[in-house]
This record gives sequence, C-alpha cells and structure tokens, in this order.
Amino acid sequence: MAPGAPLAPQSEIAVDLLFDGPGPTFGDLFTITGHENPNFPPPRQFDFAQFTDLQVSQIGDYFGVRALGDVGEDIPIWLFPLVAGRIVDHHPGRFDGLRFTYSVLRNPLSRGDHLVHMIDRLAASLPVTPSDGSGPVTAKRIRQDIQAIAKDWAARGIDVGSPAALRIDL
Repeated sequence: MAPGAPLAPQSEIAVDLLFDGPGPTFGDLFTITGHENPNFPPPRQFDFAQFTDLQVSQIGDYFGVRALGDVGEDIPIWLFPLVAGRIVDHHPGRFDGLRFTYSVLRNPLSRGDHLVHMIDRLAASLPVTPSDGSGPVTAKRIRQDIQAIAKDWAARGIDVGSPAALRIDL
C-alpha cells in the first residue's frame, strides 16, 4: 500500500464463546453436525446435538456453515475450537472456547443474522461468555459491528456480498 493511502476497512469479525469451566471434547462438539464421530465418542457432557438446525458441518479440520446460495463465499461462517486462546486442529479437547469468524465483506448481510442467531442460541444454552477479544459482547453489539463494517465498505462504493466485494484481495 502506498504511503498515505487510506487503510482498507475491517472486513471480518470474530466472536469467541469462552467456556465458564471445563469445555467440551471433540466428540461432544462434533455432534453439532448431527452425527457422532466413531473415533471420538461423545461423553455427552455438552448437548451440541440440540444445535443441528444451525447447519454446521465439518469442513476439513474445522467446522463451518456452508452457503445456501451462490452469493458470497462458500463458507460464510467458520467455527474453530480453542485451547489456551488459540485455534487448534487434530485436538481431542477439552476446548476452552469456540471462535466464530464471519467475513462481512464477502457475504450478504443476511448471513450475519445467522451468525448472531448462532451466538445467541449457544450462549443461551451453554455455560459460555461471548467475547470479541476486548471483553464480553452482546448480540446487539455484534449486529452493530456488522452494520458498521458494511457501511464503511458502502462508503467506498462496495456492497458487501457483491461480485465486486468477492474480487477484493485483502
């Protein structure tokens, strides 16, 4: 970037759900997909099976929500297990948190509503505190952050989730 050039606006948000005590194992978390992993039987200390309607799939080493249309990114919402505040893969758990990431730039605003719905549902049913890294956050704050990022991009002539947004190389 050239000196004096305006910085690119933020394009993604991340929300961590931090467990108030010992968190789930991989076996428990995997049941969010609607299946049990035969290699990691769930100890059933956390009922992630109640969240299968959130449309989470295992994608590679992690989890995510696949796009339901052909607008935006293929995986608009990612879910990563955390240990000691770091994303882990090939880890049996216990996880101390779950990180959700969402690219506001590369997806229509309606997909942000699904992220907020996911955070609300999980936070209402599990012993977790939603955090954005600087402290606890609410659904209202997450919505405001998504809207602010979309507004910032719109001021630059880019509609979030549009073909132009998908062409931007960050």
